[in-house]
Amino acid sequence: MPNLRTHDADLRAIASAFKEQKEAGAVDHTAFIAAIAAYRMRHPDVLHNDAALVVFQLVDDLLHGPITLH
Repeated sequence: MPNLRTHDADLRAIASAFKEQKEAGAVDHTAFIAAIAAYRMRHPDVLHNDAALVVFQLVDDLLHGPITLH
């Protein structure tokens, strides 16, 4: 399980990749693919589909805020 420092660095890498693509005029899908690539550069052992799920959850939290269950 990743520690907080690793999670924080992952979140920064994903957010930076996504934001850079969006600022360059890319559509969401292209920015999402760039964010997956950034995550997989940090975690090459993670399968693409697993990385896509992690990135989706983190990007969704960035865009909409984390879901809190009551």
